[in-house]
Amino acid sequence: MTISRIGIGVLLLASACQFIPGAGGLDLNGRAFLSSSVTEDGAPRPLVDGTQIRLDFADGMIGASAGCNHFGGTYRIDGGVLIVTGGAMTEMGCDSARHEQDDWLFGLLGAQPLITLDGDELRLEEATTVITLVDREVADPNLPLVGPTWTLTSIISGDAVSSMPAGVVASLAFTEAGLVMVNTGCNTGTGTFEVVDGTVRFGPIAVTERACDSPVAEVEQAVLEVLGADVVAYQIEARSLTLTTAGAGLGLDGVQ
Repeated sequence: MTISRIGIGVLLLASACQFIPGAGGLDLNGRAFLSSSVTEDGAPRPLVDGTQIRLDFADGMIGASAGCNHFGGTYRIDGGVLIVTGGAMTEMGCDSARHEQDDWLFGLLGAQPLITLDGDELRLEEATTVITLVDREVADPNLPLVGPTWTLTSIISGDAVSSMPAGVVASLAFTEAGLVMVNTGCNTGTGTFEVVDGTVRFGPIAVTERACDSPVAEVEQAVLEVLGADVVAYQIEARSLTLTTAGAGLGLDGVQ
């Protein structure tokens, strides 16, 4: 399945505004938060299984998600109140429970909730609803590049992201000895790598030569295209690794 790459990163650039660092006494710029608890009328409000609320703050923009779509708009903090204006929302199709949860969260953000920050804990209060969130880097620290097994979850081509075909498993593993262990979904092999200034520079990758049928062959081609580039940019956030070159890339999830 191929989906448009409309996410928080794009939504945070959906409109421009003047950013005032520390507005309202809170400096949230460049920080992301994940929900740790939600209560209504003093009782827990369960979230849909497998979902979590996330808020991102960058240059006067706020990004929000609750398990399905992503919302982005401008924000300011005035007298301890979070004021969100403008913005846009993705239109991904999800089940009704997650759509309802989206509507609830985005409605709460638009209702000008009280906002407080205590160290790494962010708290939103609106009427009888309280959402407590923890700084993402504390709640879900970044994995190291070396050590985990990184399993391919998506293939990036231009502005599109394609999910993996059913039953195809490809992975990378980086070792302390400077080797990368490669599974293309069909063939396996090894090569060398070096990390330089936020990039990975791969040496020649030697893989077995087993014939691969479609769609496995397309996955292998995408993997080897990225690993064969002279310089590959990499970014790790929590358990997600993104490798990108000019017009191509790989999205992977890590298990340590």
